[in-house]
Amino acid sequence: MDTKNILTKLKPIIIVLLIFSLVFLLRAEASGISGVPDQMKTYFQEDSGLPYFSEMDSYYNYRLTNNFINHGYMGDAIVNGTDWDLHSYFPPGRSAEYPPLLIWVTAFLYKLANLFGDFPLLVVSFWTSAIIASLCVIPAYFFIKSISNEYGGIAAAVLVGVSTFYFSHTFAGFFDTDMFGMVLPLLVIWFFSVSITTTKNRKKMLYAVYAGISMLLFAIAWSGWWYIFYLVIGVAIVYMLVSKYLFQMDTFKSWKGYSSKKQWLLEQPVLLPLLIFVVLSSILMFLFWGNLFSSQLTEPLSVLQLQSATQGTAYPNVFISVGELQIPSAGTVVADVGGIFPFAFGILGLLMIFWNLRIKKDKGKKVKAKGKNKPPKKDRKPRRARKSTKSEETKETKSEQKGFGGMIPPEKRGNYLYYAILFSVWLLITAYAFTKGVRFVEAFSLPIALCAGIFVGFLADYLKNQIEKPAYQYIAIALVLVLVCYGPVSSANAISNSVVPGTDDAMVNTLTWVKNNTPSNAVMTSWWDYGHLFAVKADRGVTFDGGSQNNARAYWVGKALSTNNEALSAGILKMLASSGDNGYMTVENFTNNTGKTVEIMDKILVVDKTSAQNILTSQYGMTTQQAQNVLQYTHPDNVTQDLFVTSLDMVGKAGWWSYFGNWNFTSNNSTNSIYSLAQANATSENNAATIQGENNVTVVINGTNVTGGLQVSKNKIAPPHRIIIVTDGKTVSDTVVNNQSSFSILVVKQDNNLITVVMSKDLEDSMFTRLFFMQGAGLTHFKLAHKEPAEGISEVMVWNVS
Repeated sequence: MDTKNILTKLKPIIIVLLIFSLVFLLRAEASGISGVPDQMKTYFQEDSGLPYFSEMDSYYNYRLTNNFINHGYMGDAIVNGTDWDLHSYFPPGRSAEYPPLLIWVTAFLYKLANLFGDFPLLVVSFWTSAIIASLCVIPAYFFIKSISNEYGGIAAAVLVGVSTFYFSHTFAGFFDTDMFGMVLPLLVIWFFSVSITTTKNRKKMLYAVYAGISMLLFAIAWSGWWYIFYLVIGVAIVYMLVSKYLFQMDTFKSWKGYSSKKQWLLEQPVLLPLLIFVVLSSILMFLFWGNLFSSQLTEPLSVLQLQSATQGTAYPNVFISVGELQIPSAGTVVADVGGIFPFAFGILGLLMIFWNLRIKKDKGKKVKAKGKNKPPKKDRKPRRARKSTKSEETKETKSEQKGFGGMIPPEKRGNYLYYAILFSVWLLITAYAFTKGVRFVEAFSLPIALCAGIFVGFLADYLKNQIEKPAYQYIAIALVLVLVCYGPVSSANAISNSVVPGTDDAMVNTLTWVKNNTPSNAVMTSWWDYGHLFAVKADRGVTFDGGSQNNARAYWVGKALSTNNEALSAGILKMLASSGDNGYMTVENFTNNTGKTVEIMDKILVVDKTSAQNILTSQYGMTTQQAQNVLQYTHPDNVTQDLFVTSLDMVGKAGWWSYFGNWNFTSNNSTNSIYSLAQANATSENNAATIQGENNVTVVINGTNVTGGLQVSKNKIAPPHRIIIVTDGKTVSDTVVNNQSSFSILVVKQDNNLITVVMSKDLEDSMFTRLFFMQGAGLTHFKLAHKEPAEGISEVMVWNVS
């Protein structure tokens, strides 16, 4: 075999390797954390020198993988035959059953890497997502190349590999199941499409088997696998009906004329691969998941209710605070699929598939002249043009074989009808899905990117037909590829170079202190975002986290932060750490009214056990036994040590924890209360000190006289409700300025640091304000155990709750 033939055969492999290298290197760029100033980078790095993970779910996946490597199962223990997570949702913990492919793949890569050196699991986990996610270019290239040409395949592979939303969840250091979100659905769709469009029976069955196995892999990678399962089945059924009854194609054969059912089934071009896929994938998934398989098939109903209130209770739905579940705007969708050109090319690609379904007219038919006895016109085509006729016919024939730039032959119309139905249904159902949250844009971007590749293939064929010189053809096609790929590649590069890790040394040093200086059974409570990080770095149980946030605990922790009643805040935290949900759930079973339950809890958690029993029996009609059953949970004799963490990130999240903590159970709504925090500087003149904050706060202190407010325009200062000044943990001034104002101002000086805080009026006496900004001044139930850094304005503080 000569060199030219070898290169021709190797060409697709070389193209795929180059595209893989491109998208992987873009993801790897995130390891440099260019979004952090050079002098601060070590503050955001592990001891290995790699950055901390960029988001907190990565720590959960890391912990499960570590468990699997250490003792062979993902949970901390086996409880009643089930993997059980003793760190999350403490007490009593929760199931650690989880789609295991991420854990298995990472464990395999860990074992493989350590054949060649010493690589900690954190290091392997950091890179796994970037490697696996970049593999999506392989099926994308070959799938679209088979529909259009290699230029379409190149465009599709690049667009899928750097699709903006997908890329932003799969760069190095983002260790989550999103890494499988493109490659496995693509394998299922690609293999099943081949089984439908091929004419060879053996190939049909073989690729249907490949699709079924890929479906199993997707089911053990992500709980949302069912959408591809239903998509494949739905598209195949629609295709059979439309092709048979509207296009009169022989895609479904009658029983008549067949000697046996087996022979009839073997000659069904669509039904045969569909049955193989459905039966094989269902059996495989049932064998793996057991009874969970049937329950997972009903998951579409849960997706429909994502924006609804928490089912069965009047507690608010915490999912509305999760950024990925916010409903995206049209502009967000276009940006997250890669920009205007990939989006527009994707729509045009779908239209081109439909365009190629039109029936070819016979060019050989003579056309009658409009006038009678009118002689036919002479062929006045110049000789030069006639000489090129053969070349033009050759181009047209090639174009027709591909289906672009001309008409497709009749035997190919069935395939293009299938692709038209596939991509139409795929785009429609994923477009509907993102009305339930921006996270579903990732699923929508996959068919858009593939259709964009198809359109690029059409343009490449068209340009080849219109441009004679091969050099100019390649230049024109290259410009098209740059036009559609530049935006998403540039966006991917910008994302990688703006990554900031999800935590820093202040938090990690605090958690290391907790691990080394507190009882192993201590429970950590904070807002849910950092729960997974607490479990890994402190090795302590947590009240709730990113896998258990949508429940009543969000209300109770939010209330502990937002209330101005210290006893109530401490009572809530003591109850959650010691007995979890049992206290308020026992009261709920008595009242059958969440609002009434909250009213009762507010009264009994602020008093001692004897007084609480009297309230329950005299005011709410409980028997002594019923009251004591409640009090064993709300006022436990053996209190579990609770460590309450307040941190700088919670300032920005105040709008949500105050929203949930102040939930109105009568109207079923709430309001957000917020902080605005900024550095400040002070100047002195004529015995008066003027404090200017970067958040437009101006405070003037002249002896005991304190004035100031918020600079809303050049000559106007809006007065606050109160101005509170705290110096080194002591409140030195608290002045009421305007009772009608909706905000207050807090000035905090600690050591040599000075900050100004503008806050909603509702937050001025909240427990978070008193703990974090005032450092617990005057409190009796909260004792500061540790803070980071030790000097200046602390970013993280740990409180013992008594």
